Order: sequence, then C-alpha cells, then structure tokens
Amino acid sequence: MLEIIIAILLIYALFASLVSGINEMIVQIFAMRGRILFEGIVMMLGELPKETGAGIKSWFRKARHKLGFGVDQNAHLTKSLYEHPLIDTLSPPGGSRPSYISASTFSTALVQVLTSDGSFMTLSQKLDNRTTSLGKLLGPMLDEANGDLEKFKAKVESHFNAVMDRVGGWYKRRAQVVIFLIGLVLASVLNVDSIYIAQQLQRNPAQVETLVQAAERLSLKADEVERNLPSFRSNNLIDEDSDATGQRKSIDDDFLKEVQKINHKIDEFKHLGLPIGWNLSEKSDSLLLPHQDVRFFWLGWLLTALAGALGAPFWFDAISKLFAVRGTGKKPE
Repeated sequence: MLEIIIAILLIYALFASLVSGINEMIVQIFAMRGRILFEGIVMMLGELPKETGAGIKSWFRKARHKLGFGVDQNAHLTKSLYEHPLIDTLSPPGGSRPSYISASTFSTALVQVLTSDGSFMTLSQKLDNRTTSLGKLLGPMLDEANGDLEKFKAKVESHFNAVMDRVGGWYKRRAQVVIFLIGLVLASVLNVDSIYIAQQLQRNPAQVETLVQAAERLSLKADEVERNLPSFRSNNLIDEDSDATGQRKSIDDDFLKEVQKINHKIDEFKHLGLPIGWNLSEKSDSLLLPHQDVRFFWLGWLLTALAGALGAPFWFDAISKLFAVRGTGKKPE
C-alpha cells in the first residue's frame, strides 16, 4: 500500500512540475510580475481605480485589474515614476515593466519626480494639499521628517516594503488560482484521473515498483538541487530570478527554455507508461480508458488539479518522508 501511495505522489509531483512550467511560461508571456508590481505602486500612490457597481461588465473589469491589465488609465504619477531613468533602466528587454524595484530606488525616483530641484521645501509645497490621496499618504511622513529629506525617504522606503509584502500576497493568491485552472485544463486534456490511476496501480504491481524506483531517483535529485540552490530573497516582491541578481536574460531565451522544460516533462510522463490519456481506438465506443468510471472521471480530474496546485516541491518532500517511513532512508549527504 505504501508503494502505491509513493507511486501516486510521484505522478502528482511530475504533474505539478508540468503545471508550474506552463504557469511560468504564461507569466513570462504576459510579464505578470511586472504588471502586479505596477499595480501595487499604483495602489500605494492612490491612483488605482475603484470598481463600483455589479454585473458582468464590472466583474470583468475587476478580473482584468487583478491580472494587472487596465490599471494605468489614471496612473499619471506612476507612469512618470516608471519613465524616470532610475526605474526605466531596470526594465528587461522587450519593453515590459521591471519585476523588481528596490525601496531606495523607489524613494529617490519619487522625490525627483515630485520636485524639480529635489529640495525638502519644494517637496513640502508639492504635498501641501492634504486632501489628495498623495497628500494623505506622504504628508504625515513629511511632517515627521522635520525638514530632513533622508528621514522622509527612509519612511517612504519602510512603507514601500510594507506595501510590497501585500503585493507579494496578491501575486501568490492569484498564482494559485491560475495554477489550479491550468491543472484542471491539463488534467482534462491528458485525462489524468487520480481515481482511475489508483485503481490501475493496484492491479499492476510491476508498474508500481517501476514508479517507486523512479520516485527514489527523482527525490534524491530534488534534495540535491534544493541543497545547492542559492537563496535569492528580494525585499519587495515576488521575484527571486535574474532581475533580483542583476543578471539580464532575453525574454525569448527564457520562453524557449520553458518550452523545452515542458516538452521534457511531457516526455517523462510518456516514458513512465502511466495510465493516462484517451482511448483513441476506432473499435471503442467511448474515449474513456478501459474500466474508467464514466460517473466520476471529472472528480479524478479535480483531485489531480488540486494536487498540481500544491507544487512539485511539496510532493517530493512528501515522497522523501514516505521513503524514510518505508525504511530505505535518505542517501547520506
């Protein structure tokens, strides 16, 4: 029974890895990280349009805003901020917006955009109207700075980091929804039915043993990658990739690499001979696989999609723990 569970978890890990790869490709195509970061700054500066009313149109507008589209209609200050050389030069090739802005860069660019000479007096005059969103936000910070521009910038940086923590939460929640939807579509397209897979593995001990051996190899490989992976933690958003380390890569190269990874993961599925796919035989009256339950295949897809949303690291970690319970233990470092 434990071997069957390990085999199923391996399938979930490979499926989750495939879903994550497709999600990453979508993120790169639509530059989602940069869009969400832009939305966070628009919100911080009080330029995010508030959606009112009900109905389908309102729902679609809210959905577009959550994906980072259509938030720049009245974001004049944020657009000026992004045109500042300190931020504009952070944009990756291809014209998309940067997915990482440091707090110090943001505060310096904001002061220079708001003032012509960068002086505290000019900044005070600019924020004199405390009824505006910007005045309500920055006015108290200006008062607490007591004429010290550096103290004002430090308070702006502190608030910027706090807002970016919230933006990171937005991104993760939205990414989870998108990953689940990708998983559901992929499970239905490939017919990855968790219930059917479990039933078939019970009938095929030889395939279970093959999957357990593959799980052990991949689990050890995943542990090694995790130990050797450098920890890049950005202090203000969701990005731990090349933008945070200053290493620029072209969008085309990244996209091609993601496509290659996805093709490789699909090949892994095929070579393991998993009980997935469709019955394309002309002699069959149904597209479902032999013995696949016509009543509950959709439930199997749903379980698979939920498993894909948890991510490959979660399942590989679970596999490692099950191997420890099984008595094989981990390979010594």
